Amino acid sequence: AEVSLNIFLSSSSTIMRNPSLNLNVTPRHSVLGLHSTTATTQVCATLQARELPDDVQRAPVDIMIALDVSGSMQGSKLDLCKTTLGLLLRQLTANDSFGLVTFSNEAITEIPAVKVTASARQSALQKINSLHTRSSTNISSAIGLAAQELYAMKQHNEVQSIFLLTDGQANVGIVDETGLLELTKNCLAQPNRSPVPMHCFGYGSGHSDVLLRKLSSVTPGGTYYFVENDSGVATAFGDALGGILSTVAQNAVVNISIPAVAREAGVKILDVYHDNKIRIDDWNFMVTIGDFYAEESRDVLCLVALSTSELTSSHVDVSVSYMDTIERTLVVSQPCGCHIARPPTAETSVSNSHVEVQWLRVFTAKDMERANALSREGKMKEARQELTLAMEKLRTVEEEFASSDDPIIFQLKNDLQEAHRGVQSRANYASFGASHMSNTSYQHMNQRHMRGDDAMGSAYRSNKKSAMSHKFAQG
Repeated sequence: AEVSLNIFLSSSSTIMRNPSLNLNVTPRHSVLGLHSTTATTQVCATLQARELPDDVQRAPVDIMIALDVSGSMQGSKLDLCKTTLGLLLRQLTANDSFGLVTFSNEAITEIPAVKVTASARQSALQKINSLHTRSSTNISSAIGLAAQELYAMKQHNEVQSIFLLTDGQANVGIVDETGLLELTKNCLAQPNRSPVPMHCFGYGSGHSDVLLRKLSSVTPGGTYYFVENDSGVATAFGDALGGILSTVAQNAVVNISIPAVAREAGVKILDVYHDNKIRIDDWNFMVTIGDFYAEESRDVLCLVALSTSELTSSHVDVSVSYMDTIERTLVVSQPCGCHIARPPTAETSVSNSHVEVQWLRVFTAKDMERANALSREGKMKEARQELTLAMEKLRTVEEEFASSDDPIIFQLKNDLQEAHRGVQSRANYASFGASHMSNTSYQHMNQRHMRGDDAMGSAYRSNKKSAMSHKFAQG
């Protein structure tokens, strides 16, 4: 029932022996008889990124930092950020570029985006050490200027990112959410260029977790980190950098289609469970995934109406295209077919445990988002009830599939328990509950680690992210 696809074609139409991404397509049930009680099933497309050994040259990167230097960053906060930026510079080479924008009541270019030569690194460190706090928080100006600096580069790398760190609310410039999101989209999604992901770091309890999460999701590949205390700044930056420096694929797009024979037999795509889906018609969907770091995996789930007759060919075809940043070539896969047997019986095969866990992942993340929305309205009791029901569903799947050792189940359990603690009182919710649920639900929806530490589990954390985070923690 599971079909592995290892045939990928480069832009020159040659077969790639070591593609950066591999694709599997798995149905929830490999057999669903025509007389069974269900007429639909889930299909899961899994993309797995390659490893990136140390002897393989990574893709060079351009990183632009937008650092909040408003008055509330004075003292240890700014000092820790200075130290962290120094650690980040140590990891970049002369093939990489680095730039720095600071913002308070206005944004200022402190360091234009330049190649990190030895002299440029020394000059940047001196400039970073001289930074001081000013007044307000103009996030719109920071995003606009950071993007402007990246686009002004005469020779840019394909892998580009913006790091935005703030501890407060936007109170100067464009301050409404709609305006900020529109500005960010216009700045980071330019025609004829790869979208620039933005990694947002919310420092302490004074920032808007809702805004930063939405800003980070404007372009594919962005992340939102909740930096709960001073010790989390370096590890969060290290975790994000470890991912960026291990980018193996960009602009990944998944195409899900129903073959002509299956269409005639009544097969349709009822829904695709992904935020970046585009419905073309009843038989075709396109899903924008974005970039992949080494060792990461993504699962795209769809709900399919089954054939009304026996079908010997595939119900669903899935293909993927992406830019391979290691081989520096555009890659397009051949379609991977998913066949579901439809004998003239009531037979129903055992449910696939991987698809079950992914189904649970998607809906548990949605449960956390609903609980967070209820808590923002002051409905703490209802939020607790929502999370309790989610934990009960999790236990049911855990018992049915004996999957307590599954890393995703383990992390979902921990995150739900922490989310429940975060809505025990309004004080808990204000101090950490809101930001925690925004961060964890976003992690599970995107299957990407977005924490500085791994104390609460690390189902999505790659070796590269973990190693860099630990390196930053040690200084």
